[in-house]
Amino acid sequence: MEYLPIFAEVKDRPVLVIGGGEIAARKITFLLRAEAKVQIVAETLMPELAEKVEREEIQWRATVFEEQQLDDVFLVIAATEDDELNQRVYVAANARYRLVNVVDNQALCSFVFPSIVDRSPLLVAISSSGKAPVLSRILREKIEALLPTNLGRLAETASYWRHHIKTHLKTTAERRRFWERVFTGRFASLMLAGNKDEAEKALEDELRQPEKRPGEIILVGAGPGDAGLLTLRGLQALQQADVVFYDNLVTPEVRELVRRDAETICVGKSAAGVSVPQQEINRLLLEAAKAGKTVIRLKGGDPFIFGRGGEELQAAAAAGIPFQVVPGVTAAAGVTAYAGIPLTHRDYAQSVTFITGHFGAENSPLDWRGWRKAARPWPFIWVA
Repeated sequence: MEYLPIFAEVKDRPVLVIGGGEIAARKITFLLRAEAKVQIVAETLMPELAEKVEREEIQWRATVFEEQQLDDVFLVIAATEDDELNQRVYVAANARYRLVNVVDNQALCSFVFPSIVDRSPLLVAISSSGKAPVLSRILREKIEALLPTNLGRLAETASYWRHHIKTHLKTTAERRRFWERVFTGRFASLMLAGNKDEAEKALEDELRQPEKRPGEIILVGAGPGDAGLLTLRGLQALQQADVVFYDNLVTPEVRELVRRDAETICVGKSAAGVSVPQQEINRLLLEAAKAGKTVIRLKGGDPFIFGRGGEELQAAAAAGIPFQVVPGVTAAAGVTAYAGIPLTHRDYAQSVTFITGHFGAENSPLDWRGWRKAARPWPFIWVA
């Protein structure tokens, strides 16, 4: 390990930046997010930095670098294209045991800036020790896609409750088990979905009667087949699953994204092959949820467009089982988009209608002649 991974508190601490161009501006933006007291040394400033000086967000300390400027700062960043100046800054900083970063010159760095995923107060840092910064960026993008945007709110809410939990659960082991349950259970799921009030109620319920903790059912739309069209919220739900009940329309590529330890059960329907009746699907969902499991009902397209998701949620509501719905890209939109066909067009298609080809009742309630008349003179798309 070439570098010690640490997080430094720079709030209200003086940080010296040498340089007044775009690279310096990027570093200063980063420092201001951490509430550092930024001092800048540069002959001239780009407009963005000049505005920050005008608004007193940063201090323009001097136009020329002098070694004594390092005596009262916490760390130093050199962001100039002057190699001789960068070398001087590095040598002077090292002589004073000041941490120094010379941008894009690893040999002149006593610390490096990692790529970060910011879900404050939760931070994830990725570094290649300066060997492959592009690789670090690519990994950051992958992690960014995996981590929910509300993760910071989850951590903040947990922090708010910590003292209260500590007064109720006396031992470290009890508290650890409690937080493991809530961070992998309904509290976390609701917080990540943005439902703070219900999440805190779930946390209180867990604290009062953990042995009676119910499971929940999450309906997830898998999209039209391409795993890239699964929503981020859908992916996060798959990673929380204890058991997944999926349809025949869900592709292997999407099923590969399910948490490795989760049980996966096919409950698909087929005109010619084996089919699982809807009532049996409902029974299986409720049985698993009543056992305290996080149950994912994974359905092709969107669960509420000809997916019978409404019937499954009716069953959950009737049984008193908590539920959530994660919409998916409906196949009607996905397929036509791949074909380059807009479902609506200002000049040619002012409406779109989805009509099922499989009715629950024997006789269709639809007025087919009326629909045909309504379709004129615009193109009309029928989705069965």
